[in-house]
Amino acid sequence: MKRPTYTLPSIVKKVFRSGERSLPRTEICSRMEANELNAFLDLDSTALLEKVLQMDQSPVRVASSEAIVELTYQPHQLYDLAYRFLRDTGAPKKLEQIVAELRRQTQFGWNQILRMLQLEKDTRFVQYQGDIRWFIAEWTLGNDQVYEFCRSNGITQVTSRSLIHFLEQEVGIAGDAAFLPNLDDRFRIDGEILYIVVRSEDESEEQIEERIEELAVSEVAAAAVSEAPETIAKTDSVSEVVVTESAQPVLQAEQKEQEKPLITKEEITMSNATNQQVLEEVQKLLQEAIERLETRQQDMSQEVVDHFQQSNMQAIEVLMKEKHKHEQIVLGIQQVLATSEQQ
Repeated sequence: MKRPTYTLPSIVKKVFRSGERSLPRTEICSRMEANELNAFLDLDSTALLEKVLQMDQSPVRVASSEAIVELTYQPHQLYDLAYRFLRDTGAPKKLEQIVAELRRQTQFGWNQILRMLQLEKDTRFVQYQGDIRWFIAEWTLGNDQVYEFCRSNGITQVTSRSLIHFLEQEVGIAGDAAFLPNLDDRFRIDGEILYIVVRSEDESEEQIEERIEELAVSEVAAAAVSEAPETIAKTDSVSEVVVTESAQPVLQAEQKEQEKPLITKEEITMSNATNQQVLEEVQKLLQEAIERLETRQQDMSQEVVDHFQQSNMQAIEVLMKEKHKHEQIVLGIQQVLATSEQQ
């Protein structure tokens, strides 16, 4: 059985509640078992805690008494900025993405941030096994809710195009809930389709794979039937259907060719020249927009430094949101320019 499971350090961090700096070993193990944090692992709570205590970047260490375990986290403003970045974007991020954002917000270098920012030690950040991204500990996991909804309503597959709408509008999972089908054997992703696997107790993995393959084949067949031309008569002869379908593209192409209006070479030349002129003007305006945004970004960098020196975290947070919005706009403009240059 495969389910999204926290990494070992994250399991221990999830045990600590807000404001707690240390706990007895017995209490840590008791909370692990009560919350079933190690339910899908082969380690019992005592062995798990010992293993985490021996890690180089462990979030906990033995206190003055062997019976007490305390957190190793030391407060720093970089951790607060990283937390706000994940919270405001509402999505998990890789470490390099977090470091890149903190570099834009502060004057610290890449190596300095990596040395100071040890997210393994901060209880606000957690990871799942098999996923290198960092999540906020308070975010919930929506896999169980999605699976139960699909099973109760007889839903066996969802397309990737409608997945977000399905999760938010139909399933109704919380806005801060993570959905990780890749880490859950109740779900399978095949191309653009997410399959929901309702497993019976005596069903083997091979039987599940066969069932998914059958679902995929049925979906292709159903799509082919729905898109078939109405001119194809129902027949028992497979050869008749194949010949009729193969003839359709040729007939449609001939019909379209006949319907094309006559356009002179002079009209084509004038049209191309006008289009090129308009395209160049648009590209120039877009380049000017990027330059203005980049100028504003430079000004904001100095503003962030000033606010950081004054410990004005609220102002930094406002600037961070503005910078993130500008970066998204610049990225969108660059994509438009790249597309227009390929025309």
